[in-house]
Parts: sequence; structure tokens; C-alpha cells
Amino acid sequence: MSVDSALIVRKDALPTVAQLAADIAETGVSVDFPAGFALDQDVGGWVPVVVDGEPSGFNYAVQPLSGMDPADLPEGATEAGDTLLSFGGQGSLSAETVLLVQLVMGRRYRASLLIEDELLPPEDGWGPGAPLDDLHVGQRGSPAKLAGEVEARVARHYPPLPTARQTMVKDLLKQLVVFAIVFGALGGFYLWSQLR
Repeated sequence: MSVDSALIVRKDALPTVAQLAADIAETGVSVDFPAGFALDQDVGGWVPVVVDGEPSGFNYAVQPLSGMDPADLPEGATEAGDTLLSFGGQGSLSAETVLLVQLVMGRRYRASLLIEDELLPPEDGWGPGAPLDDLHVGQRGSPAKLAGEVEARVARHYPPLPTARQTMVKDLLKQLVVFAIVFGALGGFYLWSQLR
């Protein structure tokens, strides 16, 4: 599973990574960011994080809106902020981690969510000190639990894709069956002709 989304923020309002981790901890989830990582740093790649003791991470990039073509931005983007934070989740735990980070950023730092060219501004009353109660793992579930639920649902409703080895064995068995049918038919004709 791969999920891409972004936040539009004011660069001068970005929290430190330590503050963001403390905000996330209020939801009952611990997220450990790598040393030296900062939210205004353009990584342009994978950021490894540890979520409740499990390795995870996400793709991350930072881009100033001033460097983007206004035609590529939805209406109201420049009023929402001056910086685009792009996130890319890879796998269920990564996607749930990205979702939690974005929800906390939206509530505490008035970040606007940009997903599939639609801008979702923060709700009234969100900002410094906004409550994170309804994000708490008691109501929502930890990222690992939510990721497990997503994976279980996918496994129930969608059969797993065969591996390359399984596909190769299946193709080989088809060829053997065709060979056995042709050989059996030729052998049968030969025996029939000998018995006449």
C-alpha cells in the first residue's frame, strides 16, 4: 500500500521534532524521529521512525509554495501557508503513522491537508493547545493496531497476489499437463492402430 498526501503550513509556525513527538505522545503513541531530523528539512526520501517500538517511517519532502506553479495548487493554498510538506506512506503502519502526524499537525499547528488536489483547512478552534483527546489510542487505536486491522481486512477481501515462484510453478505445471495430454493422445492413437 502506498499513500501520498501533503500538508500546507506556515514555515515559521512549524514545531521542533521534540515538540511534535511530545504532542503525539498525548495521543498515547510514541514516535521517535531520527537524530538531526527537522520538519523544515527537505529530506526528499525516506525518514525512518520508530512507532511504539516498531520500525516504520515515511517518505518526506519540503517545498516552498513560492517555487511551485500556482496552477498546480488548489484554490486557497497560498492563504493556508507558505510551505508544502509532502508525505508518502509505504505499507499500513507507515500510512497510519503519516495519518497520525498529519492529524496532530492540523490540530496543533493549523496545517491544511492537501490530498488529491483537494485542500482541507483545519477546523475552527484548532491551533496551539487544541485537544487531541479524540485521537487517543483508547478511542482510535495505535498505529500498529490500525495497520493490522487494515491488513486483515485486505487479506479477507482480496486474495494475495502469487509470488514469482508460484507463478513460475503454475506455468510449468500447465506445460506439463498439455504435454501429458498430447503424449497420452498420441499413445492412445498408436495403441488403437496396433490393435486393429
